[in-house]
Amino acid sequence: MSCKTFDGVFTKTRRTLALGAALSALLFMVIYANLPRIPYLYGLVSKPALVSPKYRDATYGKWIPSPQGIVDADLWNMFRSCHPDFSQAAGGSDGRDKEEEQKIRGRKVASWEWILEDGNPPREWDTEAFIERALKSRGGFVVIGDSVAGQMMGDLQTLLRQHRGDHPRQVTERIHLEDNNIFISISWLTLSPKNPLFERLLAKPSLAEVPRTRFSEPILTMYRSDNLLTEGELDDILKSVGMVEPLNRKVHRATGDWRQGLRNISRGTSWPGELDTIVIVNTGPHYSPLHMTPANDDQLIKSYEIVIKTIYNFLSAPPVPTLTFFRATSPAHQNCGAYSQPVFRNSSTAENPTPEWHNYGWHMFPEFNRIAKKVFADQSSTTRYLDIWPLSVQRPDAHTGWNVNQFDCLHWCQPSVTAWWVRNLWHTIQEEGL
Repeated sequence: MSCKTFDGVFTKTRRTLALGAALSALLFMVIYANLPRIPYLYGLVSKPALVSPKYRDATYGKWIPSPQGIVDADLWNMFRSCHPDFSQAAGGSDGRDKEEEQKIRGRKVASWEWILEDGNPPREWDTEAFIERALKSRGGFVVIGDSVAGQMMGDLQTLLRQHRGDHPRQVTERIHLEDNNIFISISWLTLSPKNPLFERLLAKPSLAEVPRTRFSEPILTMYRSDNLLTEGELDDILKSVGMVEPLNRKVHRATGDWRQGLRNISRGTSWPGELDTIVIVNTGPHYSPLHMTPANDDQLIKSYEIVIKTIYNFLSAPPVPTLTFFRATSPAHQNCGAYSQPVFRNSSTAENPTPEWHNYGWHMFPEFNRIAKKVFADQSSTTRYLDIWPLSVQRPDAHTGWNVNQFDCLHWCQPSVTAWWVRNLWHTIQEEGL
C-alpha cells in the first residue's frame, strides 16, 4: 500500500469511477423548478408523517430548469463524469468531439435545482458554517461507502470551495490518499492555516472551547468500503442464509477500515460542548448477483438485512459520539440513455426505474432501502435515514451515461444530483440544529 500526500491550498484529485475514487469537484447550483408530486414507490416512499412545522423536510420536492445552473457549470468546467452517447445506435464515436459533447450534456444536466414542497430551495450552503460544525466534533464529517459515496464526497469537496462575500473559494490544505493500487481506501481534508478563514474561525467565540489542535485535524474523511464488512464476515453471513460456496474472491472489494477509523477518532481529547461527529454511510450496489456470486437474490436480501443490523449495532453504540445518517441507495434507471430531462413524479419511470431483473442488482435497491430505513430511522437517537430516493428517481437523465461500451445508469454526472444529497443533508442539520 502506498500513501500519497498532496500539498497546496486545494488540490484536485482525479480518479475514474472504475477505480472507485470519485473525488471530482462539483458546482454549487442555484436554480428553480416545478413538477408534480412523486407517487409512493414500491411501498418505500411512505407518505410524510406530520412533523413540527418548524422543520422543512427536504425529502420531497420538485425539479425545475434554470439558466443559472448552466452559468455555474461553465464557471467550474467539471464535465468529465458526464458522457455523451457513443453507442452504435447513436453512430459511435468516430469523428465526434468527446470533450465538447461532454460539456454540452453536462451543462444540460446541471441546469436543474431541487426545491422543497413549499416552493423554496433548501437552506443556503455556507462553507464557514459547515467547517465550524465539523470543528465542533472530533471527527467532523465522515463519508463511508462505495464509488457512489465517493461522488458525494467529491460534491462536498466542491461545495467547500464555494464562497460568499470575502470567503475564499479554496479552504482545504491537503488530501491524503492511502491507495492499494486498485481503489483509494481512505482520504481526508484539512483546513489550510494559510487561508483567511482559518484565522477567522480560530477567533470565533463559538469555537473557544475547541482545542487548538483540532483545527489541524480532518474536517472531512472518506472510507471506501463497498460492503462495509470484511470478506470473512460476508462469508459467514452468506453461509447462514444458505450459500454453500465461499464468496468469489476474484471480484475485488474495497475494504477501507472505517470501524478502526472511528476508534482512532475516539482517542482524541473531548471537550465541553463537543458535538457529534456526522457519519454518512451506505452500502447496496455491491450486493448484486454480479458482485456477490454465487449468491442468489433471496440470499442477497436475507444477508443484506443481517449486514444492516450488524452495521447498526456498531453505529448505535459508537466509540466516539456520532450522529449517523444511513443514506438511501440511489436508484439506477434502466435505459437511462433514452432520457434527456427529468421525468414527472407520476411517470412509470419514477414509479419503477428498474422493472426487470438486473445482474447489477438494481431491481433489489427498493427492498434494500426498506430494510435500511426500518433499522436506521426508528430505533436509536444516534441514527437517522437520509432518504434521497424521491429526489434522485426523477433524474434518469443525470446518470454518467455511455462508459466502457455500455450505459452506466448507476453513477451520476457531476455537477448534478449528488450535490443535492449534500445540500439536503446540510439543510437537515441546520433546520434541526444537529
